[in-house]
Amino acid sequence: MKQFGKTRSLIAGALLTAAVIGIAPLHGQNSGGTTAAEDEDLVIVTATRIRQGGAQDIKQFRSISLDGAFLPRAESLTIEGLLGEHDLTLPSDGSCAQLFCVTGHAMRSDLSTRPADKYFVGLGFDSNVDGKARLSEPLSLVAVVDRSGSMTGQKIARAKEALLVSLSKMRDSDRLGIVQFGSVSEVLLPVMDVGANREKLAAAIVSIEADGSTDMESGLLLGFENAFAEDEATGRKTRIMLFTDEQPNVGNVQPQGFMGLAVAGSKRGVGLTTIGVGRDFDNALALQLSSVRGGNLFYLAQNGDARALFDREFYNMVTEVAHDVVITMTPSEGYKINAVYGVPNEVLSETPEGAVIVKVGSAFMSSYGGGVFASMDIDRGKAASEGAPLMSVAIGYVDAQTGAAGSNVESVALPAAEAPERLRAAQILVDEYLSLSTALALYHDNGDRAGAYSMIDGLSQRLDAADVQGLEAERELVRGLRTRSAALAGVGDIPDNLRPLGVIGRWEVKSQRGLEEVERGDIVELTADGQLNTYRLVGKFRGNEVNQSYQINEDQLYINYTDLVFYYRLKGDGLVLRAKGGPQKLDLRRIES
Repeated sequence: MKQFGKTRSLIAGALLTAAVIGIAPLHGQNSGGTTAAEDEDLVIVTATRIRQGGAQDIKQFRSISLDGAFLPRAESLTIEGLLGEHDLTLPSDGSCAQLFCVTGHAMRSDLSTRPADKYFVGLGFDSNVDGKARLSEPLSLVAVVDRSGSMTGQKIARAKEALLVSLSKMRDSDRLGIVQFGSVSEVLLPVMDVGANREKLAAAIVSIEADGSTDMESGLLLGFENAFAEDEATGRKTRIMLFTDEQPNVGNVQPQGFMGLAVAGSKRGVGLTTIGVGRDFDNALALQLSSVRGGNLFYLAQNGDARALFDREFYNMVTEVAHDVVITMTPSEGYKINAVYGVPNEVLSETPEGAVIVKVGSAFMSSYGGGVFASMDIDRGKAASEGAPLMSVAIGYVDAQTGAAGSNVESVALPAAEAPERLRAAQILVDEYLSLSTALALYHDNGDRAGAYSMIDGLSQRLDAADVQGLEAERELVRGLRTRSAALAGVGDIPDNLRPLGVIGRWEVKSQRGLEEVERGDIVELTADGQLNTYRLVGKFRGNEVNQSYQINEDQLYINYTDLVFYYRLKGDGLVLRAKGGPQKLDLRRIES
C-alpha cells in the first residue's frame, strides 16, 4: 500500500500492467490446421470488457498453498492474479461507440481489514472493438525457451508441452520460430510458416533438453533480434513468448535490464508474454518483467494447464489492443479515495485535489472481464453535495492498431439498492487478498501464529457464508490454509500429515540427556527448508553455531549425516525429542515461531 499525502489515500495491490479486453476465445485446430477464414467462423464476439493484466493468475500461489508443507509468503500472492482468475464483468448499457468506455458501480464497503471504508467501487470497461478482426490478424511468434539446468525434469517437460499446445493452436497461415538458451543462446529454428512445417517444428520442440546455466538476457536479445527481423520483413503482428522458471544466473540478472529489453521491444512493435513454470519460479522477477509496456504473464502449475489456458486465451494473450492507457479517478466534493486494488504504486499518482491517476502500458484481449476497484470514505472536512456522484472517471488511450487517441468520461453514482453480483464477488476477492496478505505477514514477519490462524479462520467463515457463484476454488484454497495455520497455532487436533509443521521455529533447551553438542540454555532453530541450527549460548562452546539439516515425517525427525533418529512430541509450547533405540533426550520450549 502507498500512503498519499493530502488525502492519505492508501493504494493496495501488486502489478496492474495491462488492461485486457474480453471476448470469447478463438478456438484452435487440430495438427492438420485450418485456414484463417475457417477459424474466423469459430469466433463468437460477446460484450467486450477490460481487465487488469500483468499476472493473470495465482496458480503458483495455489500450488504452494495446497501442495506445500508450510504457509506461503505474502509476496507470492498478487491481487491482479487473483482477480484475473474470475470473470468480473460489470453491467453496462451497451451504448459504447469507441474502443474503451467506462462503466461504474458502487456498493457499501465490507472489507474486514478496512472497517473505516464506506463504499466499494468497481470500474468496468465496455468496448466496440471488432474482436474477430483483431484476433484474425496473421501472427508471427518467436518462442524463447529456457533450457538451462534449473529446468530439468517436470519444468522442461511442461514448457515443451506448452509450446506443443501453442503450435497446435496456431493457424496454417501463422509463423513460428524457436530460440533456446542455457549457457549459450541459439536459433533452434528460424521463423517459418506453420502450415508447411508443423512436423518439423514439433520435432524441434521435442528435441529440447535442459542443461547448462541460465543466460536469460542473451536468450531474450536473440529472440528480439529475430522478432524485429520478422516484423520488418512481413509487417505482421509479431510477439515473443518466453517459457522459463525465471532463474537467471549468468549475464545481466537484474530486473531492470530485462524490463529495458521488454520496453524497447514494445516500442518497436514486439511485445513479450511470459509463461512461468516450476514451483520455484521467480515470481518477483516475472511480475516486474510483465509490468512493462507490452507485457503479460501466465503460470503453468501442473501438467495439463497449458491446454486449458491456451484453449481459452492463446490468441487473446498475443493481441494488444491499446497502449498508454490513463485512468483518472476524481472523487466528488465530500468524498475521498482510500485505496485502489489491482495496481502497483509505480503506476499511480495523486493530484493536489485528491484524484488518483493510473497509467497502464498496454491492453490485451481476454475471455474474462474484470475491472479496477477502489474503496472510498466520506471526507470529514468537506460537505458532500446532495445527489452528487461518488466520483468521475476519465480514460484516455492510444489504439494499438491505428495509433488514434481516444477518451471517455463517466460518473459513479452512490450505491443502488442491489449491487451487481460480480461487484460483490470482486469485493469478496479483495477481502480474501487483504486478509491472506495480513495473515501471512503476521506468521512470517511477526511470528504470530495465533493471529494468522484467527485471520484465516474468519476469512474461511465469510467465504462459506457468501451467496456468490464461482468461489469454490477460493473456499478450497482458504480451507487448506486454515487447516495448516491451525496446526501451526496448535488449535484443535493436528492431522498426521501436518504434524511436522509444529516443530518449525526457535526453541530454548530446557534440559538434555546424552547429547554433547547442546546444553541447557542453548537455542535450537528448525527452519521450514530443513535446516537445524544450534546456537551455543552457555558453557565452553559459548558463541559457537552448529549448522545441520534434518528430515521429518509424522513421527520421527532424522538429523542428516548422523545416526540420530528422534521420536518427537508436541504439547503447547513444548517439544520433546527422544532418540530411537538410545538414551538421548531433548526437552525444548518454544521462544519464537
